[in-house]
Amino acid sequence: MNLTTLIGILLARKWAIIATCLLAIAAGAALILVTPKSYTAAIDLLVDSRGFDPISGQLQPARMTGAYLATQSDIIRSRNVATKVIKQLSLGSSPAMIKAAKLTGNAEADQRRMLGFLSQGLIVVPKRESSVLNIAFKAQDPALAAQIANAFAEAYVLTNLELRIEPAKQTTQWYNQQLMGLRQELVEKQDALSSYQEEHGILVSSDRLDLEANKLAELSSMLTSVQNERLNSQSRSDLIANTKQGPLETRALDNPQVQKLATDLAQAQARLNELATQVGENHPQYRQARSEVGALKQQMNRMLELISGSLQSSVELSQTRAEQLKAELDQQKELVLQLSRNRNQLNLLKQEVDNAQAAYDAALARSIQTRLESQIAATDVAVLNSALVPTQPTSPKPLLILLLAAIAGSLFGVALALCWEWLDQRVRSAADLEQALGLPVLAQIPR
Repeated sequence: MNLTTLIGILLARKWAIIATCLLAIAAGAALILVTPKSYTAAIDLLVDSRGFDPISGQLQPARMTGAYLATQSDIIRSRNVATKVIKQLSLGSSPAMIKAAKLTGNAEADQRRMLGFLSQGLIVVPKRESSVLNIAFKAQDPALAAQIANAFAEAYVLTNLELRIEPAKQTTQWYNQQLMGLRQELVEKQDALSSYQEEHGILVSSDRLDLEANKLAELSSMLTSVQNERLNSQSRSDLIANTKQGPLETRALDNPQVQKLATDLAQAQARLNELATQVGENHPQYRQARSEVGALKQQMNRMLELISGSLQSSVELSQTRAEQLKAELDQQKELVLQLSRNRNQLNLLKQEVDNAQAAYDAALARSIQTRLESQIAATDVAVLNSALVPTQPTSPKPLLILLLAAIAGSLFGVALALCWEWLDQRVRSAADLEQALGLPVLAQIPR
């Protein structure tokens, strides 16, 4: 079958095609008349995905707009929002709702019917490349459609607020419980610090450790000085005990009187030696000089014995003082070590108190913030355009239905014509005759 044959078939069966198309249009017109009119009311909501935190005043990070709007769309379609709409509008007793959802009076069954009706008529469409959500509701009553669309927006705002407030309330309760434990721990740490200070007599501003450390240094310096003094006295005492008469030994003693006697004795000894060479031993001057030398030696010996006794007493006194200072030094060392241990323990207790205080302050600040967040009544959703009562029905659409009916009728008519031609085949052109007989057509009588 070529195009010419197809056109011939359609022209031959044109009345069947026209009749089928008219029947389809008539059926579409009947459908338009029978189908009840539906009205769609829409409301636009602006969802601000980035704004200022009302508590801290800081700029919040931007959310993923596509995913965030999709989540908000699912929230609007949720049963939670639909239940709020039913309670808000008292749809169970609304005549329009009773008629639209065919309520029977059974509370449980009517609740399911109303939820199904709201789910079926609700349309949520996020606008492309925008933060605007379009909520539409389709119903046969235009006033009911606008009322439910606005109610869905209000219920969604309320649900969005609850979803933000409820976690903050739970967090606040948890922080309140934690604050009790943290406060008790802080009080215990402070009591332990106070008890330790009271037990060891430690004041907050006490510098006792530094004072005792200075005292320890002074005792150590005093002990060193006494030991040096004892060694010096012992050395001088040993020098006197082992000394022989002579200038070197006497000069070694740091004493003015001894030095003067040593000088006088040396001069007298020199004079005696000089007289020994000039006069004899029996000469009166020689005897007088020798008696002076003896007297000076006796004075020197008495002076050395006196100094030796004084030095020995000084050595004994220095020894006693050194032992006393050593004992005091040992006690002072133990006291300083104990004070150092006390200070370390005190610093540890203070650090524990500071840590407990910091933890309590941080939890308290966070608790205050979450409590404010749980009490704030602000969302990131605003009504951009409220839903108005629609004046024109959105369905059925007569032009679209008639156009689709005409197209469907035409296609069905063509199919019917082809089926009819297949059942009742006829020769409609010279080409059909040549194809059927296999012989050429010599002549044709025109109409």
